[in-house]
Amino acid sequence: MTGDSKTGILFDTDIGCDSDDAGALALILELMNAGECELLAVTHSTMCEAAGGCIEAILRYYGHPEIPVGTFSQKDCLQTKEWKDVYATDVAMQYDTRFKRDIEAGKTGGHYENTVKLMRKVLAKADEKVRFVVTGPLTSLKYLLLSRPDEYSELSGVELVRQKVECAVCMAGRFREQWADRKVWSDVEWNVKCDIKAGQEVCELWPSELIFCSYEIGEKIITCGTLQTEGNPNNPARTCYEIRSRKTDHGAIGRASWDAATALYAIRPESGYWNLHAYGKISVDEDGYTTFRDTADGKHTFMIEKMSDKEMETIIDGIVNRDSARNE
Repeated sequence: MTGDSKTGILFDTDIGCDSDDAGALALILELMNAGECELLAVTHSTMCEAAGGCIEAILRYYGHPEIPVGTFSQKDCLQTKEWKDVYATDVAMQYDTRFKRDIEAGKTGGHYENTVKLMRKVLAKADEKVRFVVTGPLTSLKYLLLSRPDEYSELSGVELVRQKVECAVCMAGRFREQWADRKVWSDVEWNVKCDIKAGQEVCELWPSELIFCSYEIGEKIITCGTLQTEGNPNNPARTCYEIRSRKTDHGAIGRASWDAATALYAIRPESGYWNLHAYGKISVDEDGYTTFRDTADGKHTFMIEKMSDKEMETIIDGIVNRDSARNE
């Protein structure tokens, strides 16, 4: 996996529950505006069409209303009981979004393209291999792998990924064998817990490189506090942090950077910010525990800490706080 100034990124997120998804999207858009990548589409991995409006609001603010958005509707994807809409609807209705206009016009459903359809369309059109950044349950990747030939490609989902995807960098998993002495709230990482079956199938079927940014990586990197307190009040990414902080974090400033770290590694893999474990095979058991084993032909790996948490905070905040706003 090498760096490329115009690497195509497909961002799959569960924005709307935790605020670091919004921070990750802001980071990707800042790096896109700096010429470091091209964001091809943003898709959502749970049943929350309002999240599409939240995504759209952030895309518009950063000057990219043309980037397509994908969501799952209720009939497409059952919402996991662990995931809750904390701020997606609030943000989607606060800004000028298709979701808001549709709701005010009495239209329900079908506000955005279907997540898997959009993924297949983007991949089929891509001239170069793209990278996935995944910061929610692995549900979207599961359905992509299981997808069948359609109007966009005659390839199956697995074949399409094999042909068009360089890697998927996923905020997922915990590796107790690597961090045996690390005390955390749960040995089962939340994104995997939300859809254990998806984690199992993706680890089994994904045909290209699979890189996990585990819970331990972003846990102590606290960022976007300045965005939350000093950023442009019109920035919907800031609004995501403010609402979540008010509703669930008792006014806390900043948030752990699980998702921003995932996005940053995918765009700057040769930066030296993190190391990678030797390649092998990641698996997910019936309870959601992730384990790693060395294999000679493995395509799976996970990130390992290299720079200090404070150094990474400075780097991530330095990108997000550029706030290259192009408000419409």
